[in-house]
Amino acid sequence: MTLRKSICTSRPVSHTARKTISASHASDEDGSDHDSDESLSSNEPAAIDNNCKNLYFIPDPNLRSDEVNMRRNVFYTEALVCFTEMHLIHPARGHFAVLDPDVRLDDGEHMKRVLIDKWLLLVIEMHRKYSHYFDFKVIRWENFLSWLMKGDVEHPETGPCQGADIVLGAIDYTTEYVTNVNGITRQNYQQFDEKMDTFSRLIKVWPPIPFSRRGAFKLRRLQILDEIATTITHTPRPASSLWDGEGIPSGKVLKRTHSAYGKHVYLPSSPPPSVDELRGACDLPGRQWIVQDWVPTLRQLGEYKVYFIEKEVVWISVARLGKDGGEWHTVDSHHQIRSLEHVAAMLQAGIIVDDYLFSMDPPQYSPMTSDLVLFARDTLEGLIARDRDHDGYSLLSEWCRMDIGIFEQGGMCSYFVNEVETNIALGLFGEGCGAAVMDPLARLWSSLLGLSL
Repeated sequence: MTLRKSICTSRPVSHTARKTISASHASDEDGSDHDSDESLSSNEPAAIDNNCKNLYFIPDPNLRSDEVNMRRNVFYTEALVCFTEMHLIHPARGHFAVLDPDVRLDDGEHMKRVLIDKWLLLVIEMHRKYSHYFDFKVIRWENFLSWLMKGDVEHPETGPCQGADIVLGAIDYTTEYVTNVNGITRQNYQQFDEKMDTFSRLIKVWPPIPFSRRGAFKLRRLQILDEIATTITHTPRPASSLWDGEGIPSGKVLKRTHSAYGKHVYLPSSPPPSVDELRGACDLPGRQWIVQDWVPTLRQLGEYKVYFIEKEVVWISVARLGKDGGEWHTVDSHHQIRSLEHVAAMLQAGIIVDDYLFSMDPPQYSPMTSDLVLFARDTLEGLIARDRDHDGYSLLSEWCRMDIGIFEQGGMCSYFVNEVETNIALGLFGEGCGAAVMDPLARLWSSLLGLSL
């Protein structure tokens, strides 16, 4: 693994040549059974205030790992950090960061070599660049959860998030509770939901909790994507339907709602589950299995991961399934298929994907104006419009990652959206993606907090 040489500086950031961000985000309304208007409307931008804002970051406990697994986990990377940044590292030591011996740089400055969660590294890099605007603090999930469940949630100043202007909840609040990975169980999840509702009305949480919950109902999102493909992009999509609760469909993909991190996904190549196993995983409210057509080109060609911040594309990468059909791996960035017609001809000829299918010729390819980006933007606009019609607000207008595959049908190829990711811990990572999203994220957060950046 290549060592990233991240240089720490305590010099102030220049206030010149920075544009003012307008507070143009739409307010929210409740669209779910247990959400309230207050919990969404609290995410409206404040009046412009150039005081430094406190951003508190809670690493997702579902992503913590030991050192051995960190070294082969796509969520982790190596970096150099300076001693003045140790207050950001210490709350994450052991699970999200591993410190190595000191390193002396050529200029004599002492640094720490660290194996670190990519999102935590992004927080550190933003702390370096935007310390005049944001004061970052890292909070351990266990400390936050203990206070939330036992403390006085009506008075956040008594807990670990005292003084926070915004809490960056890099946590999927809808994942499987049964494993008890994050301390939420079948017995206490309703209490947790109620207390999080109260907390998020008093302190801004981003992404907003209600939108994260609604995103867990994946079938609705798939139905909207089907509608957009029919009425806007005019492209075919793999079919999706609810599992009927009886037999195990062959040759299909099974995905469960209210789950993430690939915990409840069965590919055609996976050992088939039993009917009892599937039923047993749906014994909490809202849990359902979705049956989807398997798209062979996902294994052959992989999929694009298109990163949007404030509706602008900030990064594109290509990921492919592992040889065993397991985890996705980022194989390169800013690649573009030469043409969908070329891909169709290759597939018809029975030729498995090779790197020469991809081109990085700068004179012929601009990633921000490609047919892929135009397709992604059209789809995003459709998703945002439908969210706003339903809820009055769309997190997708602030950020999302769109996973796009290539669908082959009748000798013709077209793009299709495989998934839309809004969990920031899962979605905002990728080889080189951190630097690309840093400035757009800073502008977004400044807008949400009423700062002039």
